[in-house]
Amino acid sequence: MKVIHIAPTPFFSNRGCHIRIRNEIEGLQQNGIKVILCTYHHGNNVPGLDVRRIRAIPGYTKTSAGYSPFKFVADILLFFLVFKTVWRERPVLIHGHLHEGALLGWLVSIFLYWRRIPVVMDMQGSLSGELKAYGVFTSFPLLLRFFLVIEKIICRLPHFIVCSSLDSLSFLRRVCKIEDNKSSMLQDVVPEKFFQTHDKSYWRRTYGIPEDKSVVIYTGSFLTGKGIEYLLEGMKLLLSKRKDLFFIYLGYPEEPVLEFVRKHGLTNNSMVVGEVSYDELSGWLSVADVAVEPKMADSGEASGKVLHYMASALPVVCFDLINNRNFLADNGFYAEPGLVSSLAAAIEVAVADPVKAAQKAKNGRIKLENDYSLAGVGLKLAELYDKLLK
Repeated sequence: MKVIHIAPTPFFSNRGCHIRIRNEIEGLQQNGIKVILCTYHHGNNVPGLDVRRIRAIPGYTKTSAGYSPFKFVADILLFFLVFKTVWRERPVLIHGHLHEGALLGWLVSIFLYWRRIPVVMDMQGSLSGELKAYGVFTSFPLLLRFFLVIEKIICRLPHFIVCSSLDSLSFLRRVCKIEDNKSSMLQDVVPEKFFQTHDKSYWRRTYGIPEDKSVVIYTGSFLTGKGIEYLLEGMKLLLSKRKDLFFIYLGYPEEPVLEFVRKHGLTNNSMVVGEVSYDELSGWLSVADVAVEPKMADSGEASGKVLHYMASALPVVCFDLINNRNFLADNGFYAEPGLVSSLAAAIEVAVADPVKAAQKAKNGRIKLENDYSLAGVGLKLAELYDKLLK
């Protein structure tokens, strides 16, 4: 079986969206399916993946999440690349990631209507919800409503939609009125290397992390829609009364976090590492005692980082949201959604009782091993493809 995946983004970058795409493709390959990925011109190549790229767009070098004025041109070029690839390679199915990927895949299938190519949409959050969470169009609510209408239309085009979170699935069925038999959950997964045990003292010495402090780590984008503002304020609150904590931030763009740290005199108890390679992430996670996911539910995105925390046997502090409960069950340290003081208190609770924290982390890893394997998600997709092709 040969399928085309569409990634309307600079794949591969060290972002949750790209990690999901990469893991899905590698899972499909483990199940004997040939995957060709069509994407933008920039980003890193991943060994073992067949990646086809659009021609370079001068000036378009941004790889972080968020708006870019070049995306419209990039998507037009991506449409022609997908059309050419589908024409030559004759895949049995098109798998479009994100809303643009689904739209492009549907357009190509319409132009090649006689081939009757099914289209799967891979939804990683609500488009309008994500724009709202990022503060885009806050002063133009009518424009936000326009994007919601566009989103509803796009979600009715593919033959089937897989979602990364329960919030997205609920949005599809409740707001977009998509039938239950045309949508389902497809959880994020974690590669085996994240389950490996690391020497914490070695990695702390390697990275220059204090060995006499409790280390709290966050990985991911530093954008507002990811909840970073709650964690920063929580860190300030905690470090105002105790100095035995050390916070590590892995992600980008670094400047807003660095500015916050400098402004509030928190340099001695924090480290803003910036972007790290996905292949280096497991080593960094090994230095921590507690991991935090401060994202709220507005965007409907899943929390793939939580799964990586769980695989690394880290106690997880997060807001008490449906998706986090789905991942962690009773194995998380939960805070009241959107409340900085509650998030800070949950971090303190996790740090205060290392025995309880370690037991929750152990239980979380066991749950993860049972439910979120790479081969397992590839098999689910392969079964979905078979169903659509009958």
